[in-house]
Amino acid sequence: MDFKNVPKKYRPVPFWSWNEKLDTAETVRQVEEMEKAGIGGFFMHARGGLQTEYMGEEWFENVEACAQKCAENGMHAWAYDENGWPSGFGGGVVNGLGVEYQQKYLRIAKDDGKVYENVIATVDGYVFYYDINPYYVDTLDGKVIKEFIERIYVPYYEKFAGRIDGFFTDEPQISRNGIPWSFTLPEEYEKAYGEKLVPHLPELFLDICDYKKTRVKFWKLITDLFSKNFMKQIYDWCTSHGFGFTGHLVLEENFLCQIVSNGTCMPHYEYMTIPGMDWLGRHNDRSLTPYQVGSVARQLGMKQVLSETFAMCGHNVGHDELKWIYEYQMVRGINLLCQHLEGYSNRGLRKRDYPPAMYIQQPWWKDYKMFNDAMSRIGMLLTEGDDGVDVLVIHPMTTAWTMYNDNVPKHLNESNKDCFNEINAYSHEFLDMLLALERKHVNFHLGDETMMERHGRVEGSSLFIGKKKYSKIIIPRHEIFFDNTEKLLAEYKANGGVITTVEDIAENKVIDVPEITYCARYCDDYDMYYFVNSSEGTYDANISVGTKIMDPITGELYPFDGKHTFKKYASLVVIDDRTERSVAVERKPASPIDLSGEWKIEKVTENVITLDYCDYYFDGKPVEKNGYILNAMYRAIDLGKPVSITCEYGFETEYIPDSLYLVCETPENLDIKVNGVAIDKTDCGFFADRSFRKLDIAKYTVLGHNSIVVNVDFTQSEQVYRNLEKSKLFESEKNKLTFDIEIEQMYLVGDFSVKTEGKFEELDKNACRYSGKFVISKPVDAITLSNIERQGFPFFAGDITVSKKFEKSGNMMLDFVKCGINVVKAKINGKEIPQFMWEPYTADVSDLLCDGENEIELTLVNNLRNMQGPLHLSAGESYSVGPGSFYKEDCLWVRGITPDRWNDDYCFVNTTIKNR
Repeated sequence: MDFKNVPKKYRPVPFWSWNEKLDTAETVRQVEEMEKAGIGGFFMHARGGLQTEYMGEEWFENVEACAQKCAENGMHAWAYDENGWPSGFGGGVVNGLGVEYQQKYLRIAKDDGKVYENVIATVDGYVFYYDINPYYVDTLDGKVIKEFIERIYVPYYEKFAGRIDGFFTDEPQISRNGIPWSFTLPEEYEKAYGEKLVPHLPELFLDICDYKKTRVKFWKLITDLFSKNFMKQIYDWCTSHGFGFTGHLVLEENFLCQIVSNGTCMPHYEYMTIPGMDWLGRHNDRSLTPYQVGSVARQLGMKQVLSETFAMCGHNVGHDELKWIYEYQMVRGINLLCQHLEGYSNRGLRKRDYPPAMYIQQPWWKDYKMFNDAMSRIGMLLTEGDDGVDVLVIHPMTTAWTMYNDNVPKHLNESNKDCFNEINAYSHEFLDMLLALERKHVNFHLGDETMMERHGRVEGSSLFIGKKKYSKIIIPRHEIFFDNTEKLLAEYKANGGVITTVEDIAENKVIDVPEITYCARYCDDYDMYYFVNSSEGTYDANISVGTKIMDPITGELYPFDGKHTFKKYASLVVIDDRTERSVAVERKPASPIDLSGEWKIEKVTENVITLDYCDYYFDGKPVEKNGYILNAMYRAIDLGKPVSITCEYGFETEYIPDSLYLVCETPENLDIKVNGVAIDKTDCGFFADRSFRKLDIAKYTVLGHNSIVVNVDFTQSEQVYRNLEKSKLFESEKNKLTFDIEIEQMYLVGDFSVKTEGKFEELDKNACRYSGKFVISKPVDAITLSNIERQGFPFFAGDITVSKKFEKSGNMMLDFVKCGINVVKAKINGKEIPQFMWEPYTADVSDLLCDGENEIELTLVNNLRNMQGPLHLSAGESYSVGPGSFYKEDCLWVRGITPDRWNDDYCFVNTTIKNR
């Protein structure tokens, strides 16, 4: 394999959110930006904020522009099969066909004479009926999904057959609100089991009669119907029409969340050409998801496994943390990255769409290729060869099915058993077992019973699932298996197959640190071993395999002696190329360059102040003094009618730059006065996002207090108001919501510093809270590298280049830790060293030094967090950021807000680089 060249098919395929009025020239420009950043393709994803008709003429003109551009540059264009999510409702068309097509939930009540709508039957003193969700579809009914294919997939085929790669399906689901119901279920149940379903309905809720067997039958049927009618039907259509099919399910993490939403996950992955998963938030909490999807992929010979990841991490997530999040998944079976989210625009509600922005708006975008190169190169290696796994762990989902009773209330179920806690405890027990195997460095796959039913067989003393052969099987604690599973296990055991336990299985001596996770790929001319430290600890390890290590950024191979120190979130790719190991190279001791003290600012991008509080008025009447701007937006929406809104912002100056810009969105909709004078709205370009337009207000600015008064005629169409009401009922409507006019925070941008003479309070997660004024002042010419946000740059989003002199003292190295900074670039005496995005933040620079005085120059690149927030959560910095994180008052995006959730002062993340 050519380790240095990574073809585009292995490179990331991010969610590209089409959330604005589309323009073909801008669309092509953004594709070119992605290619320069080392991205291999994209999913054209209709999403909230879209102002071009979904699947209308202009929509398809932009798809055409993408198809043509990808034909030129070899990138991969994929369609996304929905307007918003979850997939299946066809932007509202399919569920709009009536109750038969709509999602339904099974309910139980005591037969006490009360009249219920939608009654199915009365059985043993209980009434069974169904509730309807009119905004989603019955994914168990084949004709419903056939209609979805006709409405969404077929138009793409007619226009783009052979010219786009395929489709992404996003979070299709059976139910998110209890036991599912479909008009097809009674017939399908009788067809599957030769008995009627209705007499057994009480057993789904109550622990009576032979309820365990009934629940297994029911949930097995639910799983099979969803697998056949949604997943397989679309997969068959795609493969027969020359398209790939990828995406992910919803709620895959544990036994409980899978049951009502998917039945169980693993059987559905079979019906994807690239099976996938998602991973939300800045964490690596234990989860079944990567084991499940990775196992099916290896069993069926699927080379690539996709993960939609990074949503909700927040703008301040570092690339070291992004690498940590993704490598945790890669070492467990994932190898194709789908970043969430690249917003076509960051205007309005779009800027709060489950950040971080993983796109051109970020200051670090121009340096992003390094990250994409490294993750793609590792992903490429993980697609090839055999993984060497011969241990199978039976997945005990069937037992979890027997426990599920929808947690019916006590007046219905006297035992009042909390099945949610019981199933979660069972799931945690299973995850503990998998962790114990990982700590022994025993790689394994999960054996799903439905997959074993479809693809399992015994040959000699081995059990096969599809293409994978297993010589050791671990059976977890369970109550029930399918008859087919029992038969396979009995035959396997009779033939001498090994059934073992976690305790008895031999430890793999590949590495001597239990905390380091590993996987392997065995190829004809080399073997690859991948070691990942997902912890914050540092470990000195002895590794028994391999002769070279690979730099994932470049693909270069270097000699390896078997010893390695794993720093926080670090990984190592070891290659055995059939050569001899090298003798360890003695490393000369080196002292760190002192990073303390004052640094001269050589260059800095424009500074910024976020304006998100103002006095505002509706139709000339005061509504809120010093109110949060999004309060104004949503209070106006609640009126349900047009209103003239006046917002008055204030800012302080003790210095007026030559150019001072007011940055706002859709300035054409705004009447703006600065200090009582209507401003010239000549466009001066953009800042951060092309929808953030710059208007020069320097000549209207005075020393001291300044006033910006903005007037807007705020109106929404009747359609927007209807969509808002529907959005309160189900996520599919909210996820495609668009406003006609939005009121947003504004920014002051220019060559200035921001004086902060108020009080700073330290918070958790490397954050601080500031109480006080922000005053525009003369640019500072020097800073220290500790807490840069408190030295004139509280809202800063950009690059700062600083320098200092130092004296040579023997061998020297650059060695540091950082926070609030994504990229560090360094020069020693004018000579560049490779940029830093993750550990090791260490480089020996001895060869670049001269005797006497030397100069070091650092460029520090941060992110959008301190500019775009969330800035006011009482808890401070959040590692799980969604739209609701940005609101002070109850609205569509968040309910039940209490006053203690919010703080009107400003929370910033610390921006620091210092010696280790």
